[in-house]
Amino acid sequence: MDGFGFRNYGRNHEGEGDLDAADLVRMFGAENVCIEGKTAEDCVLYETAQAWIDERIEQMKAGHCEGFAVDSLRFWLGKEFMGKSKPGEFQSGAEKTFDLKLDEPMANYIAYYFSLQGLKEVYEFRGQTLNMKPSQILDMLVESFKGGKEYYTMSIAKRINGEYKFGHAITPFGVEDMGDGEYRVLVYDNNYPGQTRFVEVNKTDETWRYHTASNPNETESDYVGDTTTHTLGLKRISDRERSIYECPFCEEESGDHASTASAEMLTFELNGEGNILLTDGAGKRLGFDPQKNQTLSEIPGAQALIFEGGLGQDVPPTYKVPYQKGGKPFTINVSGKSLKSEVDADMEIDGPGFVVGFDNIALDPGENLTMTVSPDGQQLSFTASQDGQTPDIFITTESGPDKPSYDFKIGGIKLSPGKTVTVSLDLKKERLYFKDDDSKRDKYDVRVERTNADGTKNYYEHKDLDVGKKDNYEIDFSKWNGKGPMCVVDDEEGNGFDDDQCVEEPNEGKPPQPKKKSF
Repeated sequence: MDGFGFRNYGRNHEGEGDLDAADLVRMFGAENVCIEGKTAEDCVLYETAQAWIDERIEQMKAGHCEGFAVDSLRFWLGKEFMGKSKPGEFQSGAEKTFDLKLDEPMANYIAYYFSLQGLKEVYEFRGQTLNMKPSQILDMLVESFKGGKEYYTMSIAKRINGEYKFGHAITPFGVEDMGDGEYRVLVYDNNYPGQTRFVEVNKTDETWRYHTASNPNETESDYVGDTTTHTLGLKRISDRERSIYECPFCEEESGDHASTASAEMLTFELNGEGNILLTDGAGKRLGFDPQKNQTLSEIPGAQALIFEGGLGQDVPPTYKVPYQKGGKPFTINVSGKSLKSEVDADMEIDGPGFVVGFDNIALDPGENLTMTVSPDGQQLSFTASQDGQTPDIFITTESGPDKPSYDFKIGGIKLSPGKTVTVSLDLKKERLYFKDDDSKRDKYDVRVERTNADGTKNYYEHKDLDVGKKDNYEIDFSKWNGKGPMCVVDDEEGNGFDDDQCVEEPNEGKPPQPKKKSF
């Protein structure tokens, strides 16, 4: 096995954009992610698809280990990506994987296979192997190394207070029998370029151990497990070779296999460090309870997926919950109990036809933040803690190829402690509502991006919106021409918007610069 010559990384690197429309066309099919166009070259993404890309890029600040682990194995197997399969086809003079340097095409290759870890076709098999005994994992690897038809990457994690933490993906390539039931699984660890590492497995005791650190310059610590921890697993390389994957945010079902409406899931991801505790409308909980210092799994059919970045950041699991459109809102508690310093994070929720969430969450050590989201993604709220810092709230929509796709973002305010801001969307009436219960006046920043059915785009932006006394706003975007002002109403009497006058707020926005690959 020949690994990369550069180590696992987070952000601030060559090829920072990592993913674009061509990658989503490859993953999910143009018919599922493009509002206009049918190929990677002419695809105009739905706003939901672009939001999903943006959140994947944000997620990768915690590391790209999954992409490294998969790509090193794919190079060894001679598998193609973007028409290339050998190192020398990516970079002139590169005879082996170790010779490759990090550039834009290589960053894209690594990011693409990193992003597959959260898709059903990949994580389902890993979930099965996490429930196996260490000896069974070892036997599967031995069979593979004998020339079997399947090859694997290895998943390792720590389990602390019942919660999966510090997920890491490595590439196994051999097994040594050390005697007395002890075996060493030889691995390529992308945090240690040019070194052969090993995972110790004891078939007699059914235990395993991996001595490592996310940074070679830091003190090493152990990943350990047995039959009860469920922290050692495998992912099949064949599951990364499918022609199309089930899309977690698309309006219509997609994927190699048909799935029923009951199989649809909501995805909750914190792209940053911290802990999540979800509570559904029936009071059932999922995630880590910071008060009781324990992990809960009370929601039927829900799943907790280990995140694999590999840089030692305390990123919580991704949570999957069965989708019920008419259900009551979920309450999301984000805790900074385990933090040592303030972090910046995003909370993302995906479901059929939407990607919504909270951007730029400032989470302090010991702080607890409360948010809510409706199961259809049409209403979100945030309640401020003592410091009053308030994230941006965003809603993106997909309503099919014959209707516009929207990206709404509301932000720019700082609430008093304990006060709540709420954002709601009514697509049928083409109205956006936002309000807060803070007696202190707030000036909102509003941004709207609309992608039309023909692929053209319109942008609206207005900073420091302040048209009334109650901070209870309605934006009517039904008659917006895509260039000029937007009709904004403030419900000053608290009796609805019908008796209040529309104020034409000017458009201060400029189209953002498109992100394009240069290769």
